[in-house]
Amino acid sequence: MRSNPTSWLALDSTRNWHERAYFGLHYDLHAGVKDSELGAALTHEHLRTELEKVRPDWIQCDCKGHPGYTSWPTTVGTASPGIVNDALRIHRDVTRELGIPLIMHYSGVWDNRAIELHPDWACIGPTGGPSGKEGFVTGGTCNLSPYTAELMIPQMLELIDTYDVDGFWVDGEN
Repeated sequence: MRSNPTSWLALDSTRNWHERAYFGLHYDLHAGVKDSELGAALTHEHLRTELEKVRPDWIQCDCKGHPGYTSWPTTVGTASPGIVNDALRIHRDVTRELGIPLIMHYSGVWDNRAIELHPDWACIGPTGGPSGKEGFVTGGTCNLSPYTAELMIPQMLELIDTYDVDGFWVDGEN
C-alpha cells in the first residue's frame, strides 16, 4: 500500500527512515486529567483503512503533552484517567503492519503534573519564585532537578520497550 515499494523496515541499519520521508501525520493531543474517552472510538480496522487512504510516510502520536499526563497506560508517570483503550498500542500495531515509522510527540521539560507532584523540580526565577510566577512558563522543570533522570528518560525507555517506537520529537524543551 505504501507509495515506496521498499518498506523502511527492510533498509539496513546504516540508513535513516527519514531520508525518504515527505508526508507525515502529527496527533497533538496533550492528554489531561479531564479527558474521559481517550481511545474509545479507535479500532485497528478503522485506523488501518484510513492510513491506507492517506498513505503517510510517518505517524507522530502524542504520548505526553505539557499537562504531564500520558495518553497511554504508563507505569512510570501519571496516565490520564480518561484512557479507555490503548490507542498507542493500536497505532503501533497498524503502523508496523503497514511499514510506517511511529514517532512519539513527548513534551520535554514542560510538565505541569511533575511540578504538582514534585514542586522542587520547578524552575526558580531570579527572586526565588517558582515558574509561572516570574514570567516563566508554568510547569517548566529545572534542568538541574531529577526530572530528566527520574521521569523523562524512564518514560521514553518504557515507550521504546513497550511499543518499539521509531523516534521522538521532544516538544516544549526550551
